[in-house]
Amino acid sequence: MAVLDLEYLKRIVGDDPAFLRQVLQIFIRNTPEDMSALAESMNKGSHEQVSFYAHKLKSAAGAIGYKQAYEDFKELEAMSKELCPMDDIKVKVDKLSAECMSCMVDIEGIMNSL
Repeated sequence: MAVLDLEYLKRIVGDDPAFLRQVLQIFIRNTPEDMSALAESMNKGSHEQVSFYAHKLKSAAGAIGYKQAYEDFKELEAMSKELCPMDDIKVKVDKLSAECMSCMVDIEGIMNSL
């Protein structure tokens, strides 16, 4: 199960439930599009674009306190910059896709509890 550090997010953006929901909603809205673009870049064999989307997703995950995804996207970004084989990158992207889907469920639950 994906775990967000809600206390970290509160330290960054404050404890206003409406604003917290808004920040989390942005993550929910943008992440599936960015994950899709990441997969497309991987399928095209573009290390540069994989690195770009891994960096973008790493930043988004870090901003909301999704530490495991932050570390995984950081590793993916490094793999793509090092021009690792796309088969290895695909394994990481597939893992991250599953983790992000799980995270979306967690975020929805957190948003409903705010």
